[in-house]
This record gives sequence, structure tokens and C-alpha cells, in this order.
Amino acid sequence: MKIIDPRYPVKPPAPDNATQRRWEHSALRNRMLTGNWLEDLEDELARHVPGDRRAAWGVADMSSNVFKAISKALSVLYSEPPSIGLLGSEEGAADALLQRGGLVESAGLWPIMQTVQLYTIGMREMLLRVDVDAQGDGLLYRPVTPDMVYAEAPAGDPMTPNYLWELRLREIHGSMAWTYDVFDLRDPKKPSYRVHATEADGKLGRDMTKDFLKGSQSGKAYPYRQADGTPRIPYSIYHARLTGDRLWDPFDGAELVNGSLVASVLHTYLLHMSRDCSHPQRYVMGCGVDGIGTFNADGQSRRQAIATDPASILVFSPDTEMQGLGQPLIGQFNAGGDPEQMIHVITLYERKLALASGINPASVQKLSGDPRSGYAIAMSRSDSRDAQRRYAPSFRRGDQNTLELSAIIANRFLGTSFPESGYRVEYSAIPQSGEELEAIRRDLIEKMNAGLITRVQAIRALYPDMSDDEAVQYLREVKRQQIEFGSI
Repeated sequence: MKIIDPRYPVKPPAPDNATQRRWEHSALRNRMLTGNWLEDLEDELARHVPGDRRAAWGVADMSSNVFKAISKALSVLYSEPPSIGLLGSEEGAADALLQRGGLVESAGLWPIMQTVQLYTIGMREMLLRVDVDAQGDGLLYRPVTPDMVYAEAPAGDPMTPNYLWELRLREIHGSMAWTYDVFDLRDPKKPSYRVHATEADGKLGRDMTKDFLKGSQSGKAYPYRQADGTPRIPYSIYHARLTGDRLWDPFDGAELVNGSLVASVLHTYLLHMSRDCSHPQRYVMGCGVDGIGTFNADGQSRRQAIATDPASILVFSPDTEMQGLGQPLIGQFNAGGDPEQMIHVITLYERKLALASGINPASVQKLSGDPRSGYAIAMSRSDSRDAQRRYAPSFRRGDQNTLELSAIIANRFLGTSFPESGYRVEYSAIPQSGEELEAIRRDLIEKMNAGLITRVQAIRALYPDMSDDEAVQYLREVKRQQIEFGSI
């Protein structure tokens, strides 16, 4: 049973069944990324361990969230702000937008993009609303999760929506209510931006544009336009991968989501098993329990009410009804499972999930020395660079669109005249570690000694930004210094 926050109305359903399925699955991923997934884990536990058995397992264990750990580990593009600019001869024309202290930096785009990438990788899509801020003198970037958006795209351009609804909470007559921000560019000659109430079935309700927007924003009054008049929807959609044939890809990697819930079921069972081993079930045959044996200061024994605890000594007496039936017997059952073996099973399972996500299983490491603790993902720099290469094309597409929208909105609302296309984005490379550089050096020396590469090729392998001529000059300088100063 889901807990409903009384401060907010219940979220309405999606306008159609396919979107509802997408919303529900995306919302699950969202909860797992935000840490609000205890109820989802309880539902998963109920499927595996029904009835009284679940009650015996105790508190659900949320210490390991493989889905979130992997999503975080793969989110490496924005560890440092990317290099941005304009292509061609227009370089410098957008300095007030792009450079340090410019509109983009002042609005905090790149720190926001750290969150956007995490959610994009986890939820497979993420949106970023670009607008002017409340003061009217800067830009505003607002992340929007895909479980709050209904959208359609034309067949000829299936990854670019021309009809979009964003579900938003607004205050209406002193109470919070769900509304839709609706952008309709299906007829480019009659674009519109409206606010609608929501119906109980998730469809558009009455038009409330006049209550929340300053006048009509439809037709010629539509504000989000390029300099040539072409209307734009003020959202960038980020994709974890570019499918090219559809707008949404919400179920990609669902195995990781489901597997993470199962892993948490296993962790919960491990805790139950540890308690079982610490306090094994005991039994008595042929005698009864009188109480707990404690001792006064004079060493004399006395009895108290029964309370089980490993530090107490239980006192027994013969059961008169059982006399003549044999010697009284006290014992305990063996533990129902082996925690060490269970830890091994969990480790293999979580490493399998990492492998399915394209992460080296060796990167799955313990959070602490406690054998019952969960696992985290600690990727090598090489694995992080692989993640950079994997995600750079899709995020570059989204970032270029965001910069275009930033220029368009600044020009429209802030009186600027920035170029509205041709933006470049280059992500900061993750430097090689000392261990990686040493391994490369040893490999190059072996290849040179074997006559497989030249010294110039070796230098360029160490310093990829060097040209052949620069490598030759570098070697000549090394030789000159060796002659002048000798070998060190």
C-alpha cells in the first residue's frame, strides 16, 4: 500500500495506457534514484516471501542499491565543466552567453547537468526546461523527469517532439492542483503554449492559460521562436542512447532495475540469516523453565521472571508429567543457512548485474569491512573513459540543443543577439593514472626494443596531442640535454 502525502493531490493517470506503463516504470526508477523505494522493496519481498515468513525476516535492507550505484558510476561527463564555444568564424560572438560568468554559467547549467546525466542514465531519458528566470535578467534551467511528460513526435523526426504536455503542481484557490503545460507545434503556423487543468482520466481539462500566463501565447504571440520565426519547444530531451526511431526508450535496462530489487531481497535474507545464527532456535524436552538464574552480592541464587537473552542463565526443573519417560533434554537447532555462502551468492549476483551494464565486475567493491554491508561501484579510470566515450554522442546532442535554446530565449527575452546554432561541446578527458602511464611506458619500451615502433611513434603514443614534427623536436631536446647534463 502506497503512502499518500496529504499535502498534495494524487497524481492523475496518463492520457493513454502505453504512456501510463512508461510513467509507472519511470517513476519506479525515479524512486530508486532518490532513495524513496522502501515500499517498492516491500512489494518485491512480498512476491518472494509471502505471509508469516516475511514477518520473520524483519526490517528490509536498503544498504545496497546496485541500480543507483551503477547509474552514478557511469555519470562521468560533467565531473568538470565541458569546453563550449562556436564553430567557424563566429567564435567570440557568444562570449556573454558561454564564457566564465556568462548567462550559462550564472544559471548553473553544468552542476545541474551532473544531476541530469545521473537521471538520464537511470531513467533512459530526461528533460531540461530552458526559460528566463523569475527576475527577468537571466536564464533558468529546470530538470523534468520523463514520468511527468506526455509527448508526440512526427514520423519524419521521431526523436524531436512537436506536441508536449508537462504535468505540474500549481496553487489554485489556495489548494495545490495538477495542471498541464501544453506546447503544440503540430501546425508550425499556429504554435501555442497553454495551461490546462487535468481531468480524472488524465486528459486535458479546462483551459487555464489566462490564470497563469500573461495573455495569450498562441499563434503570432507564441514566444519561443528563433530569429527567423521558427517556433521551438523550450525543452531539451536527453537520451541515454540514440535509438533514432522513437522518442522514448523507458524499458532499456529494466533487468538492472528488477535485479537490484532482487539483490536487496537477498541482503534482507542475509540479515535474517545473521540473526538466526546469532540467536538459534532452542528446544526443551522433559523439563520446564522456572526462570532466570541471577546472583545476589552474597552469591546466593535467586529466580526472576523469564526473559531470554544470551547473557542470562535459564533455570530448569523436571517436568512431573514427563517423569519415567527418559532423561530431560535441552538443545538447539542448527542455523538455517550459512551467511558466508550467502555473501558469496550476493557478490556474484551483483557483479553479474554490473557486467550486464557494461561495467567490469571487479569494480563492485564492499562499502565497508562489515561482511553484511552492501556493495558500491568503484570504476577504474579506464572504465570511466569508456563510459565517457559511450555517452558523449547522445549528451552532446542534448547539450547543443540546450545551448541553442539558451541563445534563442536570451535573444527573445533579454535583448541579446547571440548566434542560434553552431555550438560545440567538448567534454574534459579523464587523465590517466600513474599506474596506467607506467604500464604504457613499459609496453612502448618493449615494442621499441623489438623494433616494432619508432621513437617518434612512442612519443606520440605517450603524448597524443603532439604532431610528428613536435615529437621529433622533443626527442632532439631530450638528446641535447642528455649530452649537456648526462643521464640522471
